[in-house]
Amino acid sequence: MFYDFRIRFEIAHVKLISKSLDILKSISKGELTRLESLFQENKKTYTETKLDLPEIFDLRMNKLNLYLSDMQYKHLKNKFLNVLQLGDFGFLLVDVKQKFIDTGIIMKNKRMNSIEINLTKKEVDLIKTACDLYWKTLVGDFSFISQITNFKTEESFLDDLIEAGSIAKNLAGENSELSVEDKFVNRKAKWAYDISNAIDNLQKQDTIRNIGTLPKIKITKNG
Repeated sequence: MFYDFRIRFEIAHVKLISKSLDILKSISKGELTRLESLFQENKKTYTETKLDLPEIFDLRMNKLNLYLSDMQYKHLKNKFLNVLQLGDFGFLLVDVKQKFIDTGIIMKNKRMNSIEINLTKKEVDLIKTACDLYWKTLVGDFSFISQITNFKTEESFLDDLIEAGSIAKNLAGENSELSVEDKFVNRKAKWAYDISNAIDNLQKQDTIRNIGTLPKIKITKNG
């Protein structure tokens, strides 16, 4: 197999990508309540910046979970897809996820801080999609999911996703949108954004800066 890119990752990159791929798999199958468990990562930053009291945040997450559960029944009748029904996308997703799980184990056992991995363009594009889903969910932009799902839904699906995002954020007026750079947003969203941004700039050769605390991934084109 020809690999288009060789990419240098830190151990934190590998762990984040592995988790991002797992979330992408869940959402692609229709497990919408996974969004609530991911948004929970904002609890500490929400409370530390006094955007929410811990108990109020928890109450809102319960409300969000119920809303997403209703969406699962309304749009999917709680019948989730499996990997076979996801076709080539599903098999690619499983393969790439396993690759990063295995890589993480190797790095842990050998106490490696960084590693270089050969990846195809399809694999890199999939990683970008997974990282986009991760950081967009943490800023409450659930509408992105309508672009990546493989199941049929009612016309109101996008509106329901937007409403779910509004419940998650609990913001109003001019501050109704979160930015990935906001201090209210968990640092892992920033890491996912940086990985996605680096991939997005592969052909553009723009000078980009990380907004998170991790080093940039180093991407080398093979051939």
